[in-house]
Amino acid sequence: MQRVISCAIAALFITLSAASVAGAATADDAIKYRHAVMEEMASHMSALTLILFDKVDGAAAYAQGHADALARASAELEILFPEVSRDGDTHALPVIWDNPDKFSAAVAKAKSKSADLQAAIGGDDRQATLAAMAAAGKACKACHEAYRAEEDDSDSHSH
Repeated sequence: MQRVISCAIAALFITLSAASVAGAATADDAIKYRHAVMEEMASHMSALTLILFDKVDGAAAYAQGHADALARASAELEILFPEVSRDGDTHALPVIWDNPDKFSAAVAKAKSKSADLQAAIGGDDRQATLAAMAAAGKACKACHEAYRAEEDDSDSHSH
């Protein structure tokens, strides 16, 4: 019995230690992750645009997968801007952290519009799908205009 308790305590210690290490992201790590997710979202939006405007033969069957992936990535938006990433090599503006309620509302809108697009892709109404695509794009653009500094051509790697 003593051995079982010792093993359980050791397992708990290892689990807690791993969790504390995993939670200690650096600014650079957080920014790299944010950039990867944002690039993923942009790639899926680009693919959907090409599919919806019939620019890629035989790709229509993949539209739902792109919409699903976009919605999943959008669900991560609220965790992509930890305080640790505020002062790193990023184009994210301080207003994200200075006015978190307003930023949260913009994130909620982007997530909602991505979910709307995901649902519309699953339907048979092309006009509704195009409208949902436009609304999702508008939500992305509004967030970038309000919360992202302009990039110059030599420095387009950070979000």
